[in-house]
Order: sequence, then C-alpha cells, then structure tokens
Amino acid sequence: MTTVRGLLAQSNSKLGGSVFHFDLPPVRTCPGRSRGPGGCEAVCYARHGRFVFPQVIERQDWCYAQSKLDSFADKMADELYRKGVLVMRWHVSGDVYSPVYARKIKAVAQARPNVRMYMYTRSWRVDAIAEVLWELAALPNFSLWLSADDVTKYPPYVPEGVRVAWMQTGDPPEEADLVFATRAARKEPARINLDLLCPTETDAGKRAGTTCSACQFCFTK
Repeated sequence: MTTVRGLLAQSNSKLGGSVFHFDLPPVRTCPGRSRGPGGCEAVCYARHGRFVFPQVIERQDWCYAQSKLDSFADKMADELYRKGVLVMRWHVSGDVYSPVYARKIKAVAQARPNVRMYMYTRSWRVDAIAEVLWELAALPNFSLWLSADDVTKYPPYVPEGVRVAWMQTGDPPEEADLVFATRAARKEPARINLDLLCPTETDAGKRAGTTCSACQFCFTK
C-alpha cells in the first residue's frame, strides 16, 4: 500500500489540537518581509528552534514545491475534506509569495467554505498580491491579518473585516488589534500592552495552557 504524504500538519504547542497548518520556508517565500533593525527578518522565529531541524526544513521545501503545482488547490481541498478539518492556519512559517499562489489559496477557501481559515501576512506590501488578499478577506470563512511593525509602519489601507497584528519592538500603535512581542520586548514587560498581547504569550495564558484552539480570536470573524 502506497503512503501518501499529507500537505497539512496538525497542531503544535501554540495552535492546540484542532488547528491544522500548511507551512513554507521562511524569508525566501516572504516578499513583504521587513528588513533591518526592527524588521521581521532579523527576529523571525521560524529561523530558530525546531525550525532549523533538517526534517522540518525538508518538509518546508517539499511543501513549497507542492504549492507550485497546478494540482495544489485540488489536492489541498481534497485533504481538508478527507481529514475533516474545521480550522486551518496558512503559514506558521513562510508567506504568500506570488499572486498565482494567492489565487490557489483563494480556490481552496472557496472549495471548502465550512473550513475556517486564517493567515497573518506581510504580503500586503506587494501590490499584485494585495489585490488577491482583499478578495480572500471578503470570503466568509477567511480571517485575514496584516502583519506590521516599526519598519513597515501601520498599513495605509485596511479593508473592512481585516485586522492588524503588530510585531512589537517599540510601542505599538493604538490601531493595532493584536500584539506579538519579540524576545527583546519581553524583557521589558512594562512596555507591553497586555490587553493587546496574544494570550498564548502572556504569563496568565501560559499558566492556563491557552492555545489558539481554545482562544479562537484570530479565526473568528
């Protein structure tokens, strides 16, 4: 019997058991990444820890190759159905790297309207990709987050229903909907707005074992 390798991975310590995810290599699939001091490229969590294990890198590369295939959207939609997935996160690592890939994501979301999907992306900085992102955001089962930081500044355009996740290196803007603190920022907890900080990163959330599966804030419109 032939074993078919799945596109989706299930769960991790942050997501919890009910969230599936599809991941790509960091940096080289992130055309909207911010560079230099205060940018996401320098502090990217997907370049450290378990992400540097050879088996993780190999899988990310394989997923990247799969995402380029014409059959990708059909294969992903089929796998979501077969596995009974209810919630999916696009890209624990990596991002929307082209308009063509963005349209494949849209095709998957449209094919599986009962699957709640969500994504954080800096590809809003690439005009050709952003056009498709706004179409994704309009889908009832898709929650889109624009990732931003001190380098990108607050996005000049945020469509209705789209939220902004801020990578905190300094003080986050009042308009931000959610904050993810860098390791350096966590050393100065007095500066972090706990009302905006992702609950998986707070001391109280960690003590309670909070996961994305339990919180559901990011994938609930």
